[in-house]
Amino acid sequence: MELLAAQNFMEEALKEAALSLQEGNKGFGAVLARNGEVVAKARDSENTDSDPTAHAEMKVIRDACKSLKRGILEDCVIVSTHEPCPMCTGALVWARVSEIVYGTSIAKSKSQGRSMIDLSCEEIVRRSPWQPKVSGGILEDRCSELYDDATRKLVAKFRAGGSKWKEEGEALLRKRIVWFESNKESILPKLIGTEVEKAYQLILMKLGIHENEAQIVEKSSERIVFHSINPCPALQACVILGLDTREVCSLHTEKATDELIKRINPRLHFTRNYDNVRPHTAYCEEIITLEA
Repeated sequence: MELLAAQNFMEEALKEAALSLQEGNKGFGAVLARNGEVVAKARDSENTDSDPTAHAEMKVIRDACKSLKRGILEDCVIVSTHEPCPMCTGALVWARVSEIVYGTSIAKSKSQGRSMIDLSCEEIVRRSPWQPKVSGGILEDRCSELYDDATRKLVAKFRAGGSKWKEEGEALLRKRIVWFESNKESILPKLIGTEVEKAYQLILMKLGIHENEAQIVEKSSERIVFHSINPCPALQACVILGLDTREVCSLHTEKATDELIKRINPRLHFTRNYDNVRPHTAYCEEIITLEA
């Protein structure tokens, strides 16, 4: 399958995966195509159907076979957000699909904290009587976001609504304060410059990001404005669930960051310009001030 076509089909699979997470399932999506047209698309429903075999690939095979009124799919290609597991790969082999295309790999997913059977699709195909072509890495970064452990935990919590956003924000605040108090003897000597510069450095340190991911666009002795483009699980969770980051982040992360920098100086204050936050703009505009 040509790259552009694979990417277009993957966009559809990503929509299915997002719907899966919105419904309380595990976030897998798949599309089966024939002659450049979608025959079937599906998402996993293991939790909502109480069926451990209700993987996206299994469901899309069943739907495609019903649609085409045949059990052999040798002129079809499957595009999946995640490398098919051994069960699904076996089903794809028996269905004789011509090509398997996926986004993120089992190995990548395991590194992100997921529990997986550590047997690659390629290895199963290599040992099989029918050997479809296998291609991975299509829109990999976007697919991988679905399986990041921190993002998935926030998806589960954010689905519960506004009260849970605030509750999770309070939990985040406590974690950040415990982190600071447990490590302040090593943290404080590393912070240099004005009070607002120290606060900026502390935020970078806690998030584990670099200055190029939070570029300063305005600076004085009492104010720093920076544009954050760093990977953000809360952002990804909001995008997956179709939530407005302007509502969620004001309850989830702003107070936790504000209280963290107050450990340096209680007159420090952190806020965001909610006219400029992702995904509505290319960056999140964040502001540190030293109040009089």
